[in-house]
Amino acid sequence: MKNRTHLLTLTLIFSLLLLFLTGKVAMGNDSAANLRALVQELPETIEEWHKSPEFSIYTGDDLYTYINGGAELYISYHFSALISQPYVNKDNDEIKIDIFDMGSSENAYGIFSHSRETIDDFVGPKIESEYGGGLLTFWKGQYYVSILAYPETESRKLSVQQLARKIAAQIQSASVKPQIVALLPRDDIQPYSIKYFKHFTWINMYHFFANENLLNIDHRTEAVMAKYSVDGPKAAVLLVLQYPDIGAAAAAHRAFRDTFLTDPNQEFSSDADQLWSGCQRDDNLLVIVADAPSLEAAQNLVRGVKQL
Repeated sequence: MKNRTHLLTLTLIFSLLLLFLTGKVAMGNDSAANLRALVQELPETIEEWHKSPEFSIYTGDDLYTYINGGAELYISYHFSALISQPYVNKDNDEIKIDIFDMGSSENAYGIFSHSRETIDDFVGPKIESEYGGGLLTFWKGQYYVSILAYPETESRKLSVQQLARKIAAQIQSASVKPQIVALLPRDDIQPYSIKYFKHFTWINMYHFFANENLLNIDHRTEAVMAKYSVDGPKAAVLLVLQYPDIGAAAAAHRAFRDTFLTDPNQEFSSDADQLWSGCQRDDNLLVIVADAPSLEAAQNLVRGVKQL
């Protein structure tokens, strides 16, 4: 009886190991293992390209060894793990696949929104992607995917598309945008200008406010920014911030009025270029507008935020 029990245990262990190696079993919350299983399901060959047996996995601060000078962006969105899987041809040319597990669908969307300039249906009609010049990026579920095949050719472009669609088919989780994005007014919005972030560093990449973190944005704060086509010399900017509590939102509200408005006792004011800025707070939600061509335009943008 003892030997039989031992044999059954060994059989079970062997079966689980076999399932793991063939990528047929879910790996729980182990991000690196999930990524490896996802890549194992990709075909060994696509056209002239063969999956390389050499791949790399990065977690946490290890990302700095792979992305020199760019890891901070992903870490600020709570990056979990990355797998880098090359495909090569007989000439040692490479298609490089990078799949980032960002921990949540919202974070994956944030990374995609950070750098894209447009949205296409290169991967599929329900998947937001951007392809150009041999580089494809897209997000689905909690994953952000980058596939690079350079220099671009029509043949390589087709291979990138085939690989992307196979990766997307392996990701079963839903693609859910952050709820705060839905608060933005839709009239006159420049749709590809929407940026979602959780770190104050990125605010100045979209519109310069200050070098310091005057709005007290930390990892608990959600922020979304967009540009609007209004009648003026430049696009108006709308920034919506969701703070963890009312106190944090109130402090940021005071800091903005004291720093950016001519009269801190007013909610809107114009600058030397006759462009209007302003802010309003509703509990832990702070709404900021900048570069509006008139007081009316500034007020309409702020009031257009759905929670206000």
